Amino acid sequence: MAVIEIDNRGLQPPDPMVRILEALEKLPPGDQVLALMDREPMMLYPELERRGFTWTFEEGTGDGHRLTIERAHA
Repeated sequence: MAVIEIDNRGLQPPDPMVRILEALEKLPPGDQVLALMDREPMMLYPELERRGFTWTFEEGTGDGHRLTIERAHA
């Protein structure tokens, strides 16, 4: 399993969401996207669900918030 890391800290909406969705379009099965965030991306969650992804959000780690995304298991 590979992890694609995206640093979205310091970016204003909608740039973080656009960058995440672009990475997910190329995401091979079994791999994950890890996005470093300044805030929780509430508007992104319905789109992730619609596209068949699951996620976990970890608040306030040392390097910012961490959003981990992967394809939902069938």
